[in-house]
Amino acid sequence: MSLCTTVLILLMTVVYSSSEDAVVGAPSNIMLGDKNWDRMLEGEWMVKFYAPWCPACRAMEETWNDFAKWGAQSDIKVGSVDVTSEPALNGRFMITALPTIYHVINGEFRQYTSARDLEDFKEFISTGKWKDVATVSSWTSPTSFMMSSISRLFSFSMDLKSYHNSLNNDYGFPTWLSMLLFGLLIITIGLFLGMGLVLASDYIWGPPKYYDDSIFDKKHDDELKKTDPEVTTEESEVVCNSKENENDESNLRQRKAQSNDDKEEES
Repeated sequence: MSLCTTVLILLMTVVYSSSEDAVVGAPSNIMLGDKNWDRMLEGEWMVKFYAPWCPACRAMEETWNDFAKWGAQSDIKVGSVDVTSEPALNGRFMITALPTIYHVINGEFRQYTSARDLEDFKEFISTGKWKDVATVSSWTSPTSFMMSSISRLFSFSMDLKSYHNSLNNDYGFPTWLSMLLFGLLIITIGLFLGMGLVLASDYIWGPPKYYDDSIFDKKHDDELKKTDPEVTTEESEVVCNSKENENDESNLRQRKAQSNDDKEEES
């Protein structure tokens, strides 16, 4: 599926967006939206995603309504989603072509890609052909966290469009000022999100450690190698250890001398 195609459909949805449905469905054709789409998670469904401006969608309108009437008698629910008024579902299902049809049974999603004739729809259900179609992967399933996030993103884009129109039409804001305000808002939100992520990472994993003993030892070894290129890493460690031993011996001699002086004073 192409993300560019999905974005293109979203843009056409934003431009066209209307409250009226161009497709008049049969009573058995259930209209689904963002608030009731989870109805399809129970039982068996065939769901069509369409747009009023789509010629192919208009061409199969009568066929789909006849299929919905047949489904009402065959214990299968038939539904439709208008992507121009339901951008959230458009993003949740990543619709890249119109019309797109999904078969859903007990929460398992399969995309229908066969012919769009009434008899083909009936045969797909009655003969169990849907069992031969692979289910949508778990991470692209409409119920997954990722697709739910994309759904919210699509809804947010429509909210921005609504606020933009309100500023232009209701409050008389010029277009450039409205775009500037939205740009500043997005930058501010990104700034606060970034700061929140930094603070959260510091709280969970602790602040970064700016001093490391191994770095100091490595610098010391490099200095020894610069003064004497023939000195290896092992030799530099020996030099460091010998210096430490010399310091220990010197301290020991001082303590012994102090002890002898104390004994002479007592005698």
